[in-house]
Amino acid sequence: MLQHCVVRDLPKSFTKCVTSVDLQQDPIDWELATEQHNAYVETLKKFVPHVIAVPADEKHPDCCFVEDTTVCVNGTAVINHMGHDSRRKEVDPIASALEKIPTIKKIVRMEAPACADGGDVLTIGNYIFAGLSHRTNEQGVAFLKEIFGETHSVFGVPMADTLHLKCLVTAINPQTIMVADNKNGRAVFEFIQQKSNNAFKAVYVPDEISANVLSFPEHGAIIIQQGFPESEKIITEAVKELQITDAYTLNMSEFRKADGALTCCSILI
Repeated sequence: MLQHCVVRDLPKSFTKCVTSVDLQQDPIDWELATEQHNAYVETLKKFVPHVIAVPADEKHPDCCFVEDTTVCVNGTAVINHMGHDSRRKEVDPIASALEKIPTIKKIVRMEAPACADGGDVLTIGNYIFAGLSHRTNEQGVAFLKEIFGETHSVFGVPMADTLHLKCLVTAINPQTIMVADNKNGRAVFEFIQQKSNNAFKAVYVPDEISANVLSFPEHGAIIIQQGFPESEKIITEAVKELQITDAYTLNMSEFRKADGALTCCSILI
């Protein structure tokens, strides 16, 4: 069961983050983003007893997206050499926070030429699937395999035209994956099934952003994006069969402008 969570406060420079969205046409509202982030953290506290909040760094507009900084599996944390050069100095305060978590027994650092973002890494069951994106390369996947390969089967996942793997797929429980019902999402899930000998079931959602969820099956709860009613209906009905009866919806509009989704803003351990 999850015991610890790392989040990071929102810098005012968040309005100048790295994003594919034209912020001149649709600027980020920092005050609203702060309200949304606070609501996000308060919701996490319902399911995770120990939440560590790392102070913001104005020099790093994207620093609230802590998921990208690390991959944590079974007490080992890899501190990533992140794919975007402007974000690489975000990792040290996160490493310091991880050192305070008693269940983290080992911390190792990924070095160039390897690179990876945690948003590309889906750990489910005894598998680790890492998206081969503009942020994660073959050397990064090889490093993850070197560190975690004794306990997990590690695969690089071919990707096209998607920022991170977890834009398309996230775990609902150890047997079930939320999948974006589009060409890229279906291709990724087909690859996962091929490599895992059809180990997983899928719940398909029409809105890509809705494929990124935070699920707490041991609590019978799931956090989903607010504002996508068709996907919300599909999710709430599908997860009932998995004994997940409480669906929390969060409005994360300002984070979507930053190419951010629900998993991006936390490290769950």
